Amino acid sequence: MFLLSYVHTKAQDIHFSQFFSTPLTISPSNTGNYNGDWRVMANYRTQWKEISKPYNTQSVAADKQFYIHNERISAGLLIINDRSGGTFQVNKIQLSGAYHKALGKNAFHIGIQPGFTMKSIAKNETFPDQFNWSTGKFDAGMTNYENNLAFRLNYFDLNAGAGYDRKFKKAEIFTSYAVYHINFPKETFLNYNNILKPRHVGSLGVTWYAAQKITLQPSLCVMGTDKASEFLGGARVFYSLEGDYSISRSVFLGGYFRKGFANLNDAVFAVVGMNYKQYYGGVSYDFNISQLKTATNYRGALEFSFIYTGISTRLTKTAIPCDRY
Repeated sequence: MFLLSYVHTKAQDIHFSQFFSTPLTISPSNTGNYNGDWRVMANYRTQWKEISKPYNTQSVAADKQFYIHNERISAGLLIINDRSGGTFQVNKIQLSGAYHKALGKNAFHIGIQPGFTMKSIAKNETFPDQFNWSTGKFDAGMTNYENNLAFRLNYFDLNAGAGYDRKFKKAEIFTSYAVYHINFPKETFLNYNNILKPRHVGSLGVTWYAAQKITLQPSLCVMGTDKASEFLGGARVFYSLEGDYSISRSVFLGGYFRKGFANLNDAVFAVVGMNYKQYYGGVSYDFNISQLKTATNYRGALEFSFIYTGISTRLTKTAIPCDRY
């Protein structure tokens, strides 16, 4: 019901195709939502190499569990760098914190993510007024008539989210909802009062142990803000390298699509990877199907993801010895 309620909303922000491998960018409530003591993550995406100035995005993140009076609290750090069109650069440093509460087979999560965003453009960037009609080229030495233009900006940003998980006999369901930019930060390179409106993110996934050695994991993610929207959906199939339902040692293959809600198809992408004990790795490739396909020849983005999860040292079961008489 929540996902359908956002059919008419619209969002674009720094994002990855492998949203299931970037938990701290989907919701702060995902901080520490895993079985282990600590975790480190890295992601890299390069998009539209066929265009002269491709888009490159990379992130690194880490989070850790803490137990206070038997209550689980997690803390994390997320760092993102993005270059768009060669000269426009975005750097984000965000702290994450979450509280987790398990009630039987249900688990509830709530998180907050304060951060600092820095954006910049190169001083030699050209503008329409700098087109030299005599040479047919842009000339950075000509005046751009942008007297109030700043080349750097920074602001405090605040995100928050909540999540819910439930275990069934042969399946697990996990969902989250987050609101980004809830403090309405001012964002402009000009002398305007431009406000960055909140971005809503909803995700839903199911892990279904379909058969011995076979696990299905369909998932979707919806993002919406004032003037943009994005919908990602698809599934991965895990094949266990062991003789049970575990995916801790497995290989996987999946297919997804991405589009806007205004009948705007963007891309389809395939992902392959594997789990090996505490290691996770994935590689995906986007095939562009938007109107830009004429320039890109259907080629889109290459993306890599890596996660390492430290083994949990927390006792989950206790046994009381009983002497026999």
